[in-house]
Amino acid sequence: MEQLSTLGYSILLISIIISILSIRYTLRLRKYLEEFIYVSKKISNKEFHSRISSTAKGDLGELSRNFNEMIEIMDKTISDLDYSNLQKTSILKSISHGILAIDIDGNIMLINEEAKRMLKCDNGILVEGKNIKNVIKEEKLLEEINTFKGWKQNKTDELKINDDLVYKVSIDPIYLESIKHIIIGSIINIQDITEKVKLEHMRSDFVANVSHELKTPLTSISGFVETLRLNENIDVQTRNRFLSIIETESDRLKRLIDDILLLSFIENNEKIVYEGVSLYNVFLEVYEMTNYIAKSKNINLTYEFDDKSIVVFANRDYIKQVFLNLIDNAIKYTPENQGKTVKVSVDTKQDKIIIKVKDEGIGIPKEDINRIFERFYRVDKARSKEVGGTGLGLAIIKHIVKSLGGTIEVKSELRHGSEFIVNIPEKISFK
Repeated sequence: MEQLSTLGYSILLISIIISILSIRYTLRLRKYLEEFIYVSKKISNKEFHSRISSTAKGDLGELSRNFNEMIEIMDKTISDLDYSNLQKTSILKSISHGILAIDIDGNIMLINEEAKRMLKCDNGILVEGKNIKNVIKEEKLLEEINTFKGWKQNKTDELKINDDLVYKVSIDPIYLESIKHIIIGSIINIQDITEKVKLEHMRSDFVANVSHELKTPLTSISGFVETLRLNENIDVQTRNRFLSIIETESDRLKRLIDDILLLSFIENNEKIVYEGVSLYNVFLEVYEMTNYIAKSKNINLTYEFDDKSIVVFANRDYIKQVFLNLIDNAIKYTPENQGKTVKVSVDTKQDKIIIKVKDEGIGIPKEDINRIFERFYRVDKARSKEVGGTGLGLAIIKHIVKSLGGTIEVKSELRHGSEFIVNIPEKISFK
């Protein structure tokens, strides 16, 4: 009986010990699971700095270490992805062209802000993942992209959106990594080439106009020279008249070439010397040159300076050319022997120098005002040739004023005269 009693106590003691150990292990396991759940919730909330701090050993300890290592790897991977996405976003934003990537069905995978603007997407709306037909409002671009998306060949077109806008659209296939026969979408590059197209047209027009302007006097000179050479018995009066025409056409050629060279010099900013220039002194030089012509036509050339001590930091020849061309034009296109007036005024206002040249001449038709600064554009071609104009004077003035950081505008009414107004910054002023 005593042995049985001892055995019973031993079993009871062992049971109690096992129960205590089981309870203790259960509590530790529960605490570990609570911490595991707590950390996993933080991880799901993107708090990747969280870690399991349990000091458990054995399988639980290994599970904790593995879980922490997994979080660390996940944190680093996500950080790398975020940095990579940040780089791509920054690159996309810095690209001046519109960039758009779509999948084979036309769903947008990638787009930058410039592309959104060009495609007229709604502001503030997330367009990634949406189909192009639901977000692109520019019909011509949408039609172009729809037509050539998924093509295996590269496609480049120039699209004239409207009279003032031309886009160059390049559509290239996107292949599945290195597999060249599986296309997963297209990347579209949209470039605004409006200015380039305008410059090309201007260059083409300029060459054509120069050729025409040079050909006319050269043909005239060549013809009269040939006539004089083949006809030795021409009377002196006729010969002198022919020679006078040759001289006139030669002068016209010289003026044209000089204006072309000056315009090219201004546009290229070649070796321009800037200095302190007295506006009044430069004007007086021009006044002395042009007043004689004005008097010969019975035109009153008057002037008014708000401050005769104004000095600007500019190119002296540029300032002289502005005064000379504007005053010369005003005199040329003002009828003679009618007591008309050409008035020049120079004022300063809000750090600006305002030069005005006003005449009482023939004026400019309203439909021509926006084009008078174009090269070789003439309102009245017959009269322009009669007074010796090359068609480049106002273009030269416009480029000079632009190079000085200023603006030029014109107010005119047909048969009631014109007023040209030049605004340039007052960079140096001595009062």
